Amino acid sequence: MSPLSVNDVLNIKEPANGVQMSISPNGKWLAFCIGGNIKSNSVGVSQVVEGNTQWVCNLETGESFPISKQAKSSWGGVWSPESETLAFFADINSKAQLWLWTPSNGSLELGSEIIVRPFFGYEKPIWTNDGLHIIVKSLPTEKIDDTDFSASLSFKNSISKSYNSKPRTFTTNTITTNEVNDNNTSWVNRYRADLTMVNISTGKYRILCKGFRPVGMAISNDGKYLAFTNCMGEEGLNTQQNVYELWVSTLEENSVTNLTKIERKVRMDYGWSFSWGLDNKTIFYTTNGPLSEGGLWSVNTRFPDSAKLEFNPEGIHMGREFDGPTPLKNGEIIMIVNGRLFTHSPSKVNKGKVFTLEDRDIVSVFPITNQSEKYVIVQTEEKFNAIYGFYKIYYETGESEKIFEEPKSHIPWFEGGSAYQKNQVHEIIPFFSQSQSSNEPPTLKVLDVSSKTIIVESALNEVNTNEFGTSQLITWKQGNRKLRGALLMPKNKKGKVPVVMRVYGGSMQSNNVRFFGLSSYAADNHHLFSTRDYAVFLPDLPMSRSNEPAEEISIAIENALNELVKHPQIDPERIGIIGHSFG
Repeated sequence: MSPLSVNDVLNIKEPANGVQMSISPNGKWLAFCIGGNIKSNSVGVSQVVEGNTQWVCNLETGESFPISKQAKSSWGGVWSPESETLAFFADINSKAQLWLWTPSNGSLELGSEIIVRPFFGYEKPIWTNDGLHIIVKSLPTEKIDDTDFSASLSFKNSISKSYNSKPRTFTTNTITTNEVNDNNTSWVNRYRADLTMVNISTGKYRILCKGFRPVGMAISNDGKYLAFTNCMGEEGLNTQQNVYELWVSTLEENSVTNLTKIERKVRMDYGWSFSWGLDNKTIFYTTNGPLSEGGLWSVNTRFPDSAKLEFNPEGIHMGREFDGPTPLKNGEIIMIVNGRLFTHSPSKVNKGKVFTLEDRDIVSVFPITNQSEKYVIVQTEEKFNAIYGFYKIYYETGESEKIFEEPKSHIPWFEGGSAYQKNQVHEIIPFFSQSQSSNEPPTLKVLDVSSKTIIVESALNEVNTNEFGTSQLITWKQGNRKLRGALLMPKNKKGKVPVVMRVYGGSMQSNNVRFFGLSSYAADNHHLFSTRDYAVFLPDLPMSRSNEPAEEISIAIENALNELVKHPQIDPERIGIIGHSFG
């Protein structure tokens, strides 16, 4: 057996981190993004999405293919309301721009000459409801520091500078008053962009606002308003608490854009945990971060600074990073909290419901595409045996119904691993299915909800899986807590083997047991070790985030090691430990 090379790993096609899927409204096409490793050095391409490739899958035939081979980086595909056009970002002209792909004839055309500047993969093009315009983050006209973008001046200069050059310093914004320190080397300036609305028939554009650091964005259900969060930096020095402003912009094409600051200080991690109410005037959000109370808030966009705490049960933190509360047609709000589903009725004080699934955590709830239904579709995980699946939960009766489960990892929809659609023809869930024993790369599958069967399966990789080792779970107890570790063993190795133990304080690493190479990231594929006759061990290392993290990590590592050395194939005299950051 030949050892796996770095190039082999980098050529494995895996879903790009954080670039969400998009299903065409007619249900014929799926847009998804494959992660990459190519340095593009293109203006407007951030290091987060660099090298990604935009793909589509014909949901009738299962054929999958990239649509912009000319680009070094392409990502963010979103279908138009009428299903005829896919809008996405690509650097075909060595700069990030908006491109349009038409499935009927395979044509590819430039949507606008402007340079776009999204930072994260989930900052995608936003279609207006009429399908005539697209809202994007674009390169500001004023001078900016592009430290986090591969084509930045600082990046190019760093290559030519000698090692004796003076080090640069970077600081975080610290909010001590209502004023914000405008430090051009601050990390928050990676979000600096104009919000621009492009007319796709003419390519002309209108700047909605300048001078902001927009992150999360969402159009109201009636299509008249755009809400966005503006990142202000850290609330205080060394707090690690990010703070955002909440703004609303009007979208009428032939009128002056009106901007309104709705809320001045919202504690969130990434600025995405908000959503529009069905009344098109209320925004619901949850707070998150070390200084947040983790409650459900609402704000009436007609009355700025009117935010009120809707729901904050004692001892429960409802903060989320990437998905906001979901408004239901019956007037309730649905959220995921600690693996359970919560509903709250704003019209009834503390009158909510809690839904649980026996032995399963609810990982995510799909955005509802048909508000006439009485149920939501959720992604689930049975953690102890690493079983992943999809369930229906009827939010008025509390009943649940299993749709599909398998011992293979699924990635939440908001991280780019799945999507959901119900139309007049079908109800489907496309998703990436990972490996049962960590020895198979991801496969794209399409689940039919009504028949509860896989109707499409698209293999993206041609890999000889016989070359790779297989994973297993081992368990132990730490106090009254049952913990696990993911162990990857080399293939057909006789006798005791050396092991590389990877540590990261606070991480439940055993959740990676069903991922190819024990990781959802190509750079961390542990088959680089297993194909060289090393075992790899990823233990759970829970932390309470006390003032003694080193002591906590040391105790957790010792408990995990004590269990590891009991394994009959592990050589207790040859154990190496690696880690970074909290490891």
